[in-house]
Amino acid sequence: VKTNLLEILEEVKKDLKETLIEKNAIIEVHAMCDCDVIPFQFRQLINNLISNSVKFSKPGERPHIKIQSEVINGNTLNNVAQIDAKKRYCHIQITDDGIGFDPMYKAKIFEVFQRLHGKTEYSGTGIGLAIVKKIVDNHGGIILASSEINKGATFDIYIAYS
Repeated sequence: VKTNLLEILEEVKKDLKETLIEKNAIIEVHAMCDCDVIPFQFRQLINNLISNSVKFSKPGERPHIKIQSEVINGNTLNNVAQIDAKKRYCHIQITDDGIGFDPMYKAKIFEVFQRLHGKTEYSGTGIGLAIVKKIVDNHGGIILASSEINKGATFDIYIAYS
């Protein structure tokens, strides 16, 4: 259903309130568009991405997460595989300033039980980003990750817009 992504984001922020306060996290929200999604699934997607941004923040530093979305034309995305140049997309971008990851793992991070860090360093099951990918796939979308070690991570999601 046509869903206001800002409303989903506000619900997730309420769900994560204690963690966000504990880490003194900054969530900077820019323009957010409406998009045809399954709200329950997108709440889980946003929750997983924000939770990861907080979890993988630099020790002793305040996590800073930027979230924005906009409607764009597919023909402006020449470098993105599987994009139909004739369609419009809701582009959702979540960027953080955390520990990042080596770019060679940008596809591996979406696999079930794939962890780039030991369980003693960072808690978790290794399924959060696999769930995110499955939700994006379920919406016929595309998710891309980019990062460098100690330079944060960016997740770009493209969902067909109607």
